[in-house]
Amino acid sequence: MRAVKKPTVAERRAEILEITCEVVIERGFAATRIADVAKRLGVSSSLIHYHFDSKEQLLAEAFAHYARKDVAEMEAEIEAAPSAVAQLDRVIHNYVPEGSGDVEWMLWIDGWGEALRNPMMRKISQELDEQSAALAERVIRHGVDTGEFVCVDPAAAAMRLTAVVDGLAVQFAAHDGMMTRDQFIDHVRTLAAWEVGLEPEALRDGSAAVAPSGPPSPATDNALRQLIARYCDAVLRNDAEAFGGCWTTDATWHLGKPIAGHDAIVAAFRKLMAGYSWLAQTAPNAVFEVDETSGTGTGRVMIHESYRSKKEGVGALVGVYHDRYQRTGNTWRFAERRIEVISRG
Repeated sequence: MRAVKKPTVAERRAEILEITCEVVIERGFAATRIADVAKRLGVSSSLIHYHFDSKEQLLAEAFAHYARKDVAEMEAEIEAAPSAVAQLDRVIHNYVPEGSGDVEWMLWIDGWGEALRNPMMRKISQELDEQSAALAERVIRHGVDTGEFVCVDPAAAAMRLTAVVDGLAVQFAAHDGMMTRDQFIDHVRTLAAWEVGLEPEALRDGSAAVAPSGPPSPATDNALRQLIARYCDAVLRNDAEAFGGCWTTDATWHLGKPIAGHDAIVAAFRKLMAGYSWLAQTAPNAVFEVDETSGTGTGRVMIHESYRSKKEGVGALVGVYHDRYQRTGNTWRFAERRIEVISRG
């Protein structure tokens, strides 16, 4: 007769942990006994004790075994999404329980209760909760890097987001009629959108964010308008350093003839502003087209200027800047500005 291959120690431990999870789902952590696991496996309790020193260790490692598989599968699905907006949408749908019978959430909620009594479970529970928050933080940081999100503290935002999911999940899973899953998702989506500078509707269809070129995300739109505002403010204050901070290193500024390079642009600004007693510029309207993936965009920006020239006295100008933008790190800057004068007066 062919000999039956005995399972390795690692294989036997994994089998015990899988069966322990099944028993815990049925009975709960508190009511699960080593004898229950041994009976389900068809082995003696001594075999379980050979691999695990105590019931507390068995339950803690079973929880970790199941939860780590769940987290790994969730990470793979989220990271496969084509944009940060789509990733955040998947975070929300993966974090929110499917219903009161959601096996993963049954284990998480029961595990929190067991962690109050079992130090080993407490350590693993904390580690897994931190991993969940870290995943949400990573998605938010990615969105900040790509310009899709505006968030000054991704770690704090992720902590608030996961805390709200955890709190609502207990109500949703434990009580009937508290809310539907769609309502749960809407609550979380509203908070998530607020945390990253979006409207909640922007998270309903993450695939819309991957268009190669089109209107900017709310976060990028805000960043570009802030860039234009900083430019106007630097002109008003005659602040060459702030003005220079608005440009990329290889930018071009067209004022009749092109001025190429950051340093040349700053020098031209100093020379130009020396001819004015004051100059105020406003930008009442702007439209943008952006490729979020490459971090580039174009814009048309209407400007009104009022000034006192040392040679010509008080005057005014209406024009349009035709812009190109480039995202460097988390910051949008001008790659090119070309003025089209509409009228002078």
